[in-house]
Amino acid sequence: MRVVGGSARGVPLRTPKGPGVRPTMDRVRSALFNILAPLGLEGVAMADFFAGTGSLGIEALSRGAAHADFVEADAQQCADIRASLQATKLTDRATVLHSTVEKARERMDSKYDFILMDPPYRDPFPAHVLLKLQERKLLETNAVVVVGHASRNAPPAGVDRLVLWQDRRYGDSSLAMFTLEPVTEKSGESAS
Repeated sequence: MRVVGGSARGVPLRTPKGPGVRPTMDRVRSALFNILAPLGLEGVAMADFFAGTGSLGIEALSRGAAHADFVEADAQQCADIRASLQATKLTDRATVLHSTVEKARERMDSKYDFILMDPPYRDPFPAHVLLKLQERKLLETNAVVVVGHASRNAPPAGVDRLVLWQDRRYGDSSLAMFTLEPVTEKSGESAS
C-alpha cells in the first residue's frame, strides 16, 4: 500500500497484518480523493476515525490538508501510523490518538472540514458516531463526513442534520458521504 497522490505520492505505508485489519485499497482511496479534491483540500482540518493504517488521513495530508487527527484503538496500529507519517514527512501536521472513537470524540474540541472513517464492517453502520459529531459541534458548516461500509448494507438517508450526498460502491466496499450543507465545488481546485 502506498500514498496515491500529492506531496508523498508513491511512499509506501506500513500495513499491519492481522484479523480485522482491512486497509482502504489504493483504487478506492484514489476515487475518494478525486471526489473530494474539487471541494478543496488545501488547508483543511480533518480527522481519520477508526484510522487503522492511517491511509485516509495521510492521503489527505499529502494532498494539502493543514492538519489531521488520527483516532485508533490498537496500539500497534498507532505505532504504524506514526512510522508512516515519519516516512511521508507529514508528522508535524498530525496528531495520533490511541483511543476508541467514542472516548476520543468526548475530548476533542476542534472543528473539522472532513471526517473520514472506515469502521469494522462487522459492526452496524455508525449512525451513533455521526449523531455525536453533531452534538459535540465537531463539524464545520460545510463539512463532509465519509463512512466506509460493506456494500451489502445500505447507509441511512440521513442522521439528524447530516444528509447522504453520495454512496459510491467499489466491489464489496462502499463510501457513504454525508454533508450538513449542499455541496459546492471550490473554483480553481484540481485533483492530484
